[in-house]
Amino acid sequence: MAGQEQGAERRTNPMLGIWIAVIGLLLALVLGWAMMRIGAGRLAAAAKIRSDAEGRLMVAVEFAASEAVNQAQEARLSMSQGNWGEAQRRLSRVTGLVTLMEQVAPQSKMASVAQLRERLGEVQRLVGEQSRDALGSLDALVTQLDELRRRQEQ
Repeated sequence: MAGQEQGAERRTNPMLGIWIAVIGLLLALVLGWAMMRIGAGRLAAAAKIRSDAEGRLMVAVEFAASEAVNQAQEARLSMSQGNWGEAQRRLSRVTGLVTLMEQVAPQSKMASVAQLRERLGEVQRLVGEQSRDALGSLDALVTQLDELRRRQEQ
């Protein structure tokens, strides 16, 4: 009988239920806080990984821009010597490098690379026509490439 009285007392004691609820709530709060801290740590790690990857992509864009400047200058030399076929060959190498930049450029540099693509198309058209304006347009392309390369170095 004493056991039944104790069981009945537990069922009728409202303070015991309140304490259990409070302890459960505190436990839920501590677990929630711990999960949020773990999530925040993982988000910070992901942001660092993204930043590192973007930095590596910027190095690739810088290299491609540097090489494209060299090839464009070689094309300019060929045009000034009247060798339009060699100039077109050099510009096709620049095209490959701009394509590489389009594929690896971070989102922040996509607009600059798109402008390069447009300028390159104009230069190729003018070289194909053997226009006198080709040198000026090629110089503008080299300037754009050089600006992109310098922005990467900063």
